[in-house]
Amino acid sequence: MTIRNGIITLILAILIGIAGWYLFTQSQSLPHVLTESGDRQQKEETEFYTVQVVYPNATRLATRTDATAAADERAVATIERELEDTVAAFKKTANNALTSDEKERLTAAGLKYSLNIGYRGYNSGSFVSYEFDIFEDTGGAHPINSYKTLVFDLKGNKVSLDDLFVSGSNYLERISAEATKQVGEQFTRKGGIENATSSLVAEGLAPRAENFSNFVNNDGVLTFFIPPYQAAAYAAGSFEVRIPLQDLKDIVKPGIQ
Repeated sequence: MTIRNGIITLILAILIGIAGWYLFTQSQSLPHVLTESGDRQQKEETEFYTVQVVYPNATRLATRTDATAAADERAVATIERELEDTVAAFKKTANNALTSDEKERLTAAGLKYSLNIGYRGYNSGSFVSYEFDIFEDTGGAHPINSYKTLVFDLKGNKVSLDDLFVSGSNYLERISAEATKQVGEQFTRKGGIENATSSLVAEGLAPRAENFSNFVNNDGVLTFFIPPYQAAAYAAGSFEVRIPLQDLKDIVKPGIQ
């Protein structure tokens, strides 16, 4: 009986170990397949919502910079964690909204909630950047369009806007001033949108880090993505602000390009 119990205990320990290994490896990566172009893609469809996420594979990162394979893997792991949080937030919002009446409405109309994320990549001498376009529809008055950007140095470390500038510099004030100018010009070209107020524009472009967190370094030009509602009414759409690093060279850290 003792030998039998020992064998059973050993088998259980092995099974627990295998289960733990499986859960660990699954937690390190979104469940994905590779597309024909070599991107990673996650797709999920339930009775009431669909999810489709496309993001770069490590080998795609390697072709864009001279970073090592380890740096590529580190960057992709960060991308997956960030996107997994976005997917989880969408699912939570969707599940909270799916009351019995809402399920009946969706079924009758043949509709589903949806989350779609695609990306664009950018390169510079110091960084590789990714801008993720997020389209989210959870049955509101209109879909939500937003951005998520991730910038990495050549070691695969995530970079923030603050990392680019000399400590104590007034970079936010200078970016805010130029952004206000460019968004104002773009808004004028769009013909002036009803219900957009100057106070809303001012608040959305004030010199605060959160207003300019969505940025990429595109060959030495900082590009900031301003989503709908941040600087004007939804109907005005989004805005892009471009500022060459050369224009900020007096406060940019040495070696940044």
